[in-house]
Amino acid sequence: MYKYLFGPVPSRRLGISLGLDLVAPKTCNMNCVFCECGVTQELTTERKSYIDVEEAKKEIKDILKTVKPDCITFSGDGEPTLSSDLGEMINWIKDNTDVNVVVITNSGLLHDKKVRDEIKRADIVIPTLNSAIELTMKKINRPKASISLKEIEEGIKALGEEFTGKIYLETFIIEGINDSEEELNALYSFLKDVKYTKLQLNRLDRPGTEKWVQPASFERLDFIKKYLEEKGLHDVEILGKFHIAEQEKIEKNDELVENMKSKRVYSEEELNAIYK
Repeated sequence: MYKYLFGPVPSRRLGISLGLDLVAPKTCNMNCVFCECGVTQELTTERKSYIDVEEAKKEIKDILKTVKPDCITFSGDGEPTLSSDLGEMINWIKDNTDVNVVVITNSGLLHDKKVRDEIKRADIVIPTLNSAIELTMKKINRPKASISLKEIEEGIKALGEEFTGKIYLETFIIEGINDSEEELNALYSFLKDVKYTKLQLNRLDRPGTEKWVQPASFERLDFIKKYLEEKGLHDVEILGKFHIAEQEKIEKNDELVENMKSKRVYSEEELNAIYK
């Protein structure tokens, strides 16, 4: 029985992504309005161990006998940097497998040097910055009160200076909230001095926590991409639909798929896009 693994997930940016969840369900330092995993039940910034590390390692060794993912992604329905086992698990995967490691984070704990040191061997880190204006960030992310925009920006900037892998910086666009010229100018003013590989514009793809959050139109995303590029930001891209060739589809492991579906809603179209 798999307790910590799920998927592989059809990821629009990572391909065939095997998910690894290191925290308790719905445990996070934010309660984002767009979260596809539902409302945060445990809002905390305390880092601790949530898993049996040896059992997680056994699960990975077992599944890699039959599944060859493009990457193992630390994600799930909580914030992975809340796990004090994160560094050990990343190091073990890098030392014992040939699979790329990805860490998806809301950036709330990146100001902590210990956290940045623990993820330094990852191949890709995907940090989020949804607004460079404090009031808007708090409206969208609804973080634990102790988390500030200043800390988030300090963490993202430090990651860019220290991390040797790829940084796919994500901005989740909600029309009418963080897509005005004031918002985009603030985002540019911060990011022009930040080192990153790509700036990825994301939109709601599955039902979010708050029903009023609707998918941004691709027309609006295209406007934002061009606006930021004209200001001077590089490698801005819009996340599109997941697609792999028919011959690259994989066999379905029912248990892992059920684990995946327990975390968020997946359409039949998404499942058919990755599984034979």
